[in-house]
Amino acid sequence: MELEARSTQGLSHQRITHLDTIRGVAVMGILIMNSIAFYLGSVAYFDISVPDNASSLDWFIAIMGEVFADQKFMALFSLLFGASILLFCERAEAKGYSPTKLSLWRNFLLFLIGSFHAMLWEGDVLTVYAMCAPILLICRKFSPTLLISLGCIFYLTPVVTNWYLVSTVDSSGFQMIWDNSYLENYSAEIESIGLGMMYDVYARALGMMFIGMGLYSNGKLIHIGSAHKNLSRSITFVIVGISLSSIGLGWTYLNDFSTAAIIQGNIANTIGTIPLALGYVGLLIWWHKRTKSLLINRVQALGKTALSNYLGQTIVCLSLAAVIPQAWLSRSTVLLLILAIWWVQLFVSEQWLKRYKFGPMEYFWRCMTYRRLMPFIAHQK
Repeated sequence: MELEARSTQGLSHQRITHLDTIRGVAVMGILIMNSIAFYLGSVAYFDISVPDNASSLDWFIAIMGEVFADQKFMALFSLLFGASILLFCERAEAKGYSPTKLSLWRNFLLFLIGSFHAMLWEGDVLTVYAMCAPILLICRKFSPTLLISLGCIFYLTPVVTNWYLVSTVDSSGFQMIWDNSYLENYSAEIESIGLGMMYDVYARALGMMFIGMGLYSNGKLIHIGSAHKNLSRSITFVIVGISLSSIGLGWTYLNDFSTAAIIQGNIANTIGTIPLALGYVGLLIWWHKRTKSLLINRVQALGKTALSNYLGQTIVCLSLAAVIPQAWLSRSTVLLLILAIWWVQLFVSEQWLKRYKFGPMEYFWRCMTYRRLMPFIAHQK
């Protein structure tokens, strides 16, 4: 296990470009679900029947988002965050820094960045990630098998807590939290539901981070094996994940999208997220290995500037939501906005990195981490 855990050390000084590809897709995918909350409201984020879908296209977009996007891209982002903790510690140690102290400082800065982001939008995940970092650092010497096992356990514990809550409390409390009417109807049950929802977010994030650490430690995220074998395994994972998410959505539909049915259906979606996210990782690595194109170069550039793009998505979406009449918005029009934002971010990210070494927020974060100015202009010595 010790030799296995060290299998990535020799590559830690190199840029692992396929991780940039995965990170770029993850940031793009996160926008799919976040945009629903930005433009259509929190209830529509949880309940795909809200607002009333006026066309078959709206329903199709809602179903595709629930099966292929909901939870999946945050899972990808979390998995990469866990891997990046180990990668950062290896590189910090190679430079003569204390990896634990420097990583704690780096994630404290991330917490501050996330706190400012949360002032703009309550859906921020950066603070969640920063708060998980100390736990990851404590556990980073664990064996890959133990890390992956812990990750699966943590990720699936919300299945138990959500099942318990929906079985014991009035499910209307979930609806009150979704539409922000809980302050006028506050009760002990609503408090329990709120705590359960907070635990859900942290447990799923931490679980995928542990899985990411385990996959990095055993080299699965770094050393790409047989393309055919990886592709076959990834397709199997995707099929399993889609099947489980579809079962959950089917249950919700058969029960007329009642609040309790949404929570119950989401349990199957949560279980399906692990294999589907792992399938996405495999397919993206295969795509990265097999393809050399303008699109993949732009996706990598977006991945290298992920923090700037994640924060930029919030600013752009909030600005557009403030000026676009609500009557114009539907799942179809939101998809058009997502496609437009993707195009702009892909283009701008590539052009930016032709001139500069880092994204603007990445540069700020890096300088503050090492407490000195870094070269910023591309090719600057």
